[in-house]
Amino acid sequence: MSIKKCIISTILLCLMSGYILHAQHQPCGQDHVTRQWFMKKPEMQKMYERHVDVIRKNLSEKKNDSPLRNEIKYTIPVVFHILHQGGTENISEEQIKDQMRILNRDYQKLNADTALVVSAFKNNIAHVGFAFELAKIDPEGNCTNGIVRHYTSKTIWDADKIEDFIYSWPTNQYLNIYVVKSINIAPAYTFLPGVGIPDFADVIVCQSNLIGSIGTAGVANSRALTHEVGHWFGLPHIWGVSNAPGVTCGDDFVPDTPITKGFISCSINNSKICDPNIEENVQNYMDYTPCKLMFTNGQAAYMIETITLGLNDRDYLVSEENNVNTGIKGNSICNTIAAFTLSKSNICIGDSLKLTNFSTTGNDNSSLLWTMYGGIPESSTDSVVTVRFPEPGEYSVELIVNGGINGNDTLIRFVTVEDGNNGKRPNFEFTFANGILPNDINVTGTPADEIGWISLDGPGAENTKGCIFLNNISSELTSGHKDYFETPYFDLSNVEKPRFSYYYAYAKKFDNQNDSFKVEYTLDCGQTWKNMNGIPGTNSMSVNTGGVTSEIFIPQAEQWKKVSLASVFTTPIKNKPSVKFRFLFKSDPAVQGSNNIYIDEINILDETATKAEEVQWTDAINLYPNPSGGEVEIRIPYTSGKTAEVFIVNLTGMIVDKPRFIRQENEYVMYKTDSESRLSSGIYFVKIHVDGYPIITKKMLVIDEKK
Repeated sequence: MSIKKCIISTILLCLMSGYILHAQHQPCGQDHVTRQWFMKKPEMQKMYERHVDVIRKNLSEKKNDSPLRNEIKYTIPVVFHILHQGGTENISEEQIKDQMRILNRDYQKLNADTALVVSAFKNNIAHVGFAFELAKIDPEGNCTNGIVRHYTSKTIWDADKIEDFIYSWPTNQYLNIYVVKSINIAPAYTFLPGVGIPDFADVIVCQSNLIGSIGTAGVANSRALTHEVGHWFGLPHIWGVSNAPGVTCGDDFVPDTPITKGFISCSINNSKICDPNIEENVQNYMDYTPCKLMFTNGQAAYMIETITLGLNDRDYLVSEENNVNTGIKGNSICNTIAAFTLSKSNICIGDSLKLTNFSTTGNDNSSLLWTMYGGIPESSTDSVVTVRFPEPGEYSVELIVNGGINGNDTLIRFVTVEDGNNGKRPNFEFTFANGILPNDINVTGTPADEIGWISLDGPGAENTKGCIFLNNISSELTSGHKDYFETPYFDLSNVEKPRFSYYYAYAKKFDNQNDSFKVEYTLDCGQTWKNMNGIPGTNSMSVNTGGVTSEIFIPQAEQWKKVSLASVFTTPIKNKPSVKFRFLFKSDPAVQGSNNIYIDEINILDETATKAEEVQWTDAINLYPNPSGGEVEIRIPYTSGKTAEVFIVNLTGMIVDKPRFIRQENEYVMYKTDSESRLSSGIYFVKIHVDGYPIITKKMLVIDEKK
């Protein structure tokens, strides 16, 4: 079969993406991604076919060349990009170095288990002559250890999104390896050189549990990258490019690897499948067996030929010039970069945090000087430091790194220390009256610019004046914004039945808008935030209030909706001594701009205490006359040191009158409705607020006295 027919018949390389995976059989996803690529760019398939024809022709002319023995022919600079969200996928430097050891062992025929290779291939085990070294200089000339960590949700990798390769260093200078938590098609994959993919996608992607043989990985699958690097240097699977293993006898176009169906188990004694007279290379690194032990000399020559041809600039990548530029040869000077991690960026008083140095200096004799302003201890020269801060506030941590001839660098990061003790006790309400933002409401956002939560001296819930809102409609730059405001701490240590409520009003700008809104709480001073259950999403919010409009949304009184979470939703916060809430809005990054969202009357209540107090007030409050013609006197208990407010609301919750104070009589205070309000006949409610907290609502009936 010709190479063109072979490639066209099914296209490239790997096991089908639906193949079953088990502990020692790790398929790659190359068939999937390459088929997808060639479907988009069919002209690239023809280009790849021409490259393979040239490689085969050149190899046939060089068939008498002696194989490499023990010399290192090429050295490859490597960078690992660790994509993580703080989980086990954020593997250690030791695990990465173990993977480098395995690559060098396998590509230099240093693996002792070659003694297990069957006699038919014992004399054809290749010393490929490749050495792999972690880069020491990054593309900007800075010192590096060849390991870059990126905190990103892309650790759940989608192989169908070629545009997600945003972290790649120049692929003509470095072998980029993306380490992720999971891949949607297979545990690892890469593209062959010459298929025409964009430079930034010319990388290897591999799950973290297949990197090396220690840490989160194990020996059984520790050669996944040996296999993928073989692909990266041009090798097809040993059964060829026309089928999945075990389906059809195929040719990988390497003369010294027999035609084979490929294997997923170690059928050492039953390997003459395609030709009863020829034993197949079950133990080859480019097969799927758990007993992979070798490359052939022909495969080594094939990989070297991709370098000789300069496919994907592999010739420059291994050049002496690039080895010097990436710091793996010579005495190039790089720029010292200070870097360190904080185990926590938010802590409670009394907690400790760990500072870990990750600076790169290119100099083994570098020195460190930490200064933890206001901390205990206040300074250190160790690579790992444990520190605590005795008082609440925002503190700076400074690291100065002396890299000798490579210069010095300084990095400052900040730690927030919060006192969650002595929080506010329910019952408590934030009303934003008259557009005044309470001092203990903290507003922030990402990115920080002209859009953010602000108080508004305008329409509020229940016909009040004032709220907090996001003026999204004022800018087209709101796409992808993440804005939130935080409450102060609350002490709910003896609150068995907490109740949480607020009013909202919101509209979408576009029908397909996918904004998100949630209310979160923290019990550990902001180290972790969890979602409050029962909060409506933006689809429900827009349906319930402002709908969809490209015009500026300003809520009318009837468009405010209340969310009230009873004990079934507030169980996680009951009896907790230190609880803080935050309201988080994230605009859809895929559309241009959002419409406005408004929040008002945030209440944190003790339901048990509320009911007891309501009973007490119910007995004490008096309306006279009731029914009335619209003018009524209201008697409420005198509350020394507290501010009481009285409202009349209709059945929709709209405030229609605010009775005026007229006199105090002993232990009671008298209010009177406004005779000019001329309330029409119907049912109303008298609503009492004490220090901003709603105590009770009592029914009032107005009749037409003329009838």
